Amino acid sequence: MNRLAVLALLALLSHPALAAAAERWRLASVPLDMPMDDGLDDQALEGLYQGDYGTSMPHNFGGYLGRNVKSSGLKESPFWHIDTALKDGRALQLWFSSAEDGRKIFGIRLETPWVDKPGRDAARVLADVQSAYGKPDLELGSPSGKTGQRIQVFVDRTMAKERSAAVMAHLPAADKMSPADIENFWKDDLRAWARILGADFRGAIVITGVENGKLTAQQVELIDLTRARTVFNLGEAK
Repeated sequence: MNRLAVLALLALLSHPALAAAAERWRLASVPLDMPMDDGLDDQALEGLYQGDYGTSMPHNFGGYLGRNVKSSGLKESPFWHIDTALKDGRALQLWFSSAEDGRKIFGIRLETPWVDKPGRDAARVLADVQSAYGKPDLELGSPSGKTGQRIQVFVDRTMAKERSAAVMAHLPAADKMSPADIENFWKDDLRAWARILGADFRGAIVITGVENGKLTAQQVELIDLTRARTVFNLGEAK
């Protein structure tokens, strides 16, 4: 490690807030918990959209916003969220918690639309996911399958140890899940995810379509179900 890298590391470790920010999981450079109308560790949401923040952020999948934004707009119904179209054809959504909770991001969704003639190597894309979030804690679908749908669930390791352990303990074994739960998992039903993954789940959910080893479509979500409960009724917490 060169001298400049050592100095940068020492500076990071000497500021706990900066160290925590560096470890935060991100999707398209955006982290969970960021307030809509305020800064988070001096990086405002507006800066992620209009600046060049994040060009070397760890634990980030999906690239960076910066100059890739085609259009974007805030919608307040049925809950506060931002819809963003990216120039490369992907779509990004940010979901915000209640006003009482500070309008903080509880969900980030990045969608790569389905393509009729896929060309991207699916194994490489899935390797990029694991580079950002580690090995999946729950995986549905054959890991070696060349065709089909792959579902991967990653528990956010930046949580407090107690919550992380509780989330891990609630995760089902893949072979114990009902066929209906597996079949419908891709439908973005937060209530079902809370039932299956636990009321306090926080982490990444990656659903990847593969055909002959090529990427046909993908949706990746960073989600905090505890914060989601400030705007949604997800059933009784268990």
